[in-house]
Amino acid sequence: MKTVILSLLILHIATGITALLVGLIPMITKKGGRLHNRVGLIYVYCMITVAVSALLLCVLQPFKMMRLFLTGIAVFSFYLSMTGWRATKQKKAGPNSFDKGLTFITLLVSLAMIGFGIHLLIQYGLSFFPILFTFFGLLTLTFASRDIQSMMRPTEKMHWFFQHFTRMGGSYIATFTAALVTNMPHVLPANAPEWMATVSWMAPTLVGSVIIGWTVRYYKIKFSGSKRPAVV
Repeated sequence: MKTVILSLLILHIATGITALLVGLIPMITKKGGRLHNRVGLIYVYCMITVAVSALLLCVLQPFKMMRLFLTGIAVFSFYLSMTGWRATKQKKAGPNSFDKGLTFITLLVSLAMIGFGIHLLIQYGLSFFPILFTFFGLLTLTFASRDIQSMMRPTEKMHWFFQHFTRMGGSYIATFTAALVTNMPHVLPANAPEWMATVSWMAPTLVGSVIIGWTVRYYKIKFSGSKRPAVV
């Protein structure tokens, strides 16, 4: 069993590092180009492997709160990357049964994270894990809810385009966050206050959301043909 766990851990770390490195390439290369598409697909495969290996490691090892939470983040990042990739396949046909099933499962996971966060909040008060489980549970719920709404009503012509890069960007932010906080204990002093660790979890999401929002605004102006900023 130790050999299996070690192999899964090596696979998890290797694919996570690969995702962080190759994930930058589609951001700076020509959108829709061969390099963009091929490297983006490698990134999606890496995120699938990261999520599956995280789930297996969580099941096979003794329970730890941080391990459970990191598994939730891996699943969240997988969902974002998968829906971002699938958006390029939905230009004409729209979401299929796989897309709908994935969204509803993720919705249930988000509710479980929120419920667990509230449970911890009641039991331990306002502290590290209650805040994080609730925060990322609400974040996951937001994305899953938007997907369900888009399945039930017509979307704008370029919906797939915005879905693609916002989800891929969100997935990269989540992956970067997991890598950051995993290594934070080696950087922060032993007596560092708890709020510093909490901020390190949330800061990449908040900063990344601003960058993604700016990018959405840029492309909406570009597609509208307007020279002046449009209201988003």
